[in-house]
Amino acid sequence: MVNPPATALGLVRDVWRTIYPNGDKEEPAQSALDAASAVAEHILSKQFLMAYDVRAQQTLFVSAGVQLLLGIEPEAFSLEDLYARMHPDDAPLVAQATALAAEFSKGLGPACHDHVFSVDYRLRHQAGHYVRVLRQNFMLQLDADGTPVIIGGIYTDLTHHKRTHEVRFHGSHPSFAAWVTQRVQRTEADLSTREQQVLDLVLQGLSSVEIAERLCVSRHTVNTHRRNIHRKEPARDLSRLLQHLDV
Repeated sequence: MVNPPATALGLVRDVWRTIYPNGDKEEPAQSALDAASAVAEHILSKQFLMAYDVRAQQTLFVSAGVQLLLGIEPEAFSLEDLYARMHPDDAPLVAQATALAAEFSKGLGPACHDHVFSVDYRLRHQAGHYVRVLRQNFMLQLDADGTPVIIGGIYTDLTHHKRTHEVRFHGSHPSFAAWVTQRVQRTEADLSTREQQVLDLVLQGLSSVEIAERLCVSRHTVNTHRRNIHRKEPARDLSRLLQHLDV
């Protein structure tokens, strides 16, 4: 059973909504869709191509290869379904890495057009088994300010080429790895000294009462620290990404 798509897909969508907060619904340039269709005619049978409008938050195109790779009819394809098919162990890392890539692309401006973000992970086939795919994202269209509008994604079956299950991701821009490292290091500094002490004791299995006695504070104070830690925890989870970053 896979996780619902809201958490993983929502994280990525939240980043795009900060870039296009008003949900611009302009029609995409036909040239971008023509390019996607042309590429789709030449990719291999164990691949498929998707074009996605990040302003309108909708899929514009998916090639017929999705049926061979995942058993999905192109007409039934949606990004929500694709994220729902993600292996639950892979989904958090893929979402975090993708969200970071979106932030990085926004900062690059027009230069992002020349670079590719890659990540490999498991997707559930319609028949129930998992397929390992390599997803390569690139820009098909930018707006006048150089902000990504339409992204393309090529999905390639790696099942018989990679037997291990770890997620790996990579950005082709030479500054991407250093940017991710700095971004992660900033999040690790979010916890105060006292919050870090409380977290260490929680990880040792101590209850709030035991932690309060150990630190000579009230249980209410400990519970407040625990709520703050929980609020900051999603950001701290980014530190795991460094174990999966290809440099």
